[in-house]
Amino acid sequence: MDERMLAEVLAAHADQLVRGEAREAEYLALFPDYRKELALLLELARRVKDTLALVQPSEAFRRRLHQELSTTGRRRLTASLPSERPRWRQPWVIGAAALGSAISLASAVGVVAYLRRSKAAGPATAV
Repeated sequence: MDERMLAEVLAAHADQLVRGEAREAEYLALFPDYRKELALLLELARRVKDTLALVQPSEAFRRRLHQELSTTGRRRLTASLPSERPRWRQPWVIGAAALGSAISLASAVGVVAYLRRSKAAGPATAV
C-alpha cells in the first residue's frame, strides 16, 4: 500500500473515531495484504484518540483572544497608513511633470516645423 492510500485510510478512520463509529474490521477486510501493518496503525490511532481529551476554550479566553486580535489588526492598519502624502503626489511634483511634458511637446512640434521648412526651401547650392 502506498503512503498516500495509507494516509487516506488513517484519515477516514480518524474521522470515524471522532464520530464514535470506527469500523476497523472493514478496513482490515478491504486490505487483507496489509492486515498486520494496518491493524497496528488503527489500534495506535484508537489509543491516541482515547488518550487525548477534547478541549473547548472558555468563553473568557475566546473574548480575550478576539479583543487582542482586533487590537493588533487596528494597530497594523494604522501603522501601514501613510501620515502624509507620498512625495510624488505633492502638487509641485505634478506641476513640474506637466511643465516638462509641455516643453517636450513644444520641442517636438518645433523640430517637425523646422524639418518641413528646410525641405520646402530646398537644398542650398554652393557657389
